[in-house]
Amino acid sequence: MALALSLPPFEEHTANPPETRPAHIQPWLDGMLARDVIEAAALIGDALAATNRVALSPSRRQRLVENYYRAALSLWPKLEGHFSRATHPLTGHALAAAKASLTLAAELATAYKHLLAHEAGKHVLLANKRRLVELLHRCLHCTARVLVNSYLSYSPVPPRTWHDAHEVYMFARRRKLQQTPVFGDSADSTPERMYVQALLLALANPYGFPPGQLAQVVLYLREHSHWAKITDVAPVHRMAKAVAIIPLGHDFPPFSANKGGNVEGKKLFLLTFDLAFHLQEQLRVLEAGGLPPASVGADPASKAQYIALLRQLLRQWAIPPARQFNRLPSRARVLTCTGLPKVWRCSRGSRVDEGSVATSLPAMSACQIINHTPGGYALRQVDTTHAAMRIGDLIALRVDRRDALQIAMVRWIRNTLRRSGLEFGCELLTDQPEAAAARPDDAEGASFLPAIVLAGPARDGAAPMLLLPADVFEVEHAIYLRRGNAMSTAVLTKLVEQGPGFELFEFVGIA
Repeated sequence: MALALSLPPFEEHTANPPETRPAHIQPWLDGMLARDVIEAAALIGDALAATNRVALSPSRRQRLVENYYRAALSLWPKLEGHFSRATHPLTGHALAAAKASLTLAAELATAYKHLLAHEAGKHVLLANKRRLVELLHRCLHCTARVLVNSYLSYSPVPPRTWHDAHEVYMFARRRKLQQTPVFGDSADSTPERMYVQALLLALANPYGFPPGQLAQVVLYLREHSHWAKITDVAPVHRMAKAVAIIPLGHDFPPFSANKGGNVEGKKLFLLTFDLAFHLQEQLRVLEAGGLPPASVGADPASKAQYIALLRQLLRQWAIPPARQFNRLPSRARVLTCTGLPKVWRCSRGSRVDEGSVATSLPAMSACQIINHTPGGYALRQVDTTHAAMRIGDLIALRVDRRDALQIAMVRWIRNTLRRSGLEFGCELLTDQPEAAAARPDDAEGASFLPAIVLAGPARDGAAPMLLLPADVFEVEHAIYLRRGNAMSTAVLTKLVEQGPGFELFEFVGIA
């Protein structure tokens, strides 16, 4: 059975034919690697793209692509340094590095898919098993690099990436090669292990990780992904937790079974029960005083962040919340501002009509709703200049033709890699914010700091919460809280969430 891969057609006549002599390619690559890393990656990616579109013998293509692969391995870490911690939306050198890194990974995947398609076309008895396993490994490794680069740069995964990843794995499964290691006896290098790691990474809400966390998740998957299993047997209960559906023949990643929805055609199932139990045991040990991995760091702050990350992974892989509402499309215009000081100023103001913004209010950026639910929005920046944004940012929103000011937290961001700004998702905290002021009760003479009491329907039935500046207030400490002309004392009972420049606490009033 032929592989249904997405490969560019060969061009018979090209105005500028690429260099395809292996003896000449390596010196050229060496010269490129001595240049600026972004310029080198862009030129090497363009040369490989041209090579992928001319007919070559498999042996020559193999020798060429191995040279390109070695060059890419040295370029990717340097390119990541330009965009993995950059502000978003990406611009300038960071944007150029992200594009070059993605192009290089995608073209390498295409080159190895050309070779795999040729080898797969041979009769089973004539095919070289070792050669097939090596090509499966290279295809899946370069595909994983496409995914990682997309997630690191908060950019869309290129079209047909997931379709071809599913197809390559199913070919390995049909040939019974999915459990065959490519390097000696190491189980870490089997096609199935690499595919499972890609599936789990996609299920982990990768666009919602703050800078630096994705690398920790990748390291975690290398050590612990063997706890997840792929099966073609449907679960007894279709809505079971710790089960993900792998949509074969489609160009999208796996999705949790309890999210609902259906997909036509054949499917596989990723079972994460054992992984969930393993995560729970790791959390139990850490919360009992155990040490995190050496790569994390033993200081309290690093340990707390790692515990929070494991809890997030447990929620995504084992017990993701079932979808309660369908996303409704919209094109309404929204005005937004970012950061606790600006959000606090907005919560003090009156209604802001377009063209008549009060002077006491901060400047607000225009966005357009992509879709929404009662719990939040997916938005796209549409101003000519785009405000910088981070995962976890606090934002104020005012939907066109509505009086209510809403406060939300940014949960994911995605660059479009075009001139338009970010797309981002935010979770609604309240639609009735109350501007207040607070200071610790033991800080005599200290100034009152901005605070926002979360009220309204979004908080019905829950403990009252308070947004405060970061690194000033502590749990179980009393504070003076000024709400309008009234002064009261309250105790912060629980730290709910932390974000850039703010902390969210539950509190109880005592006077």
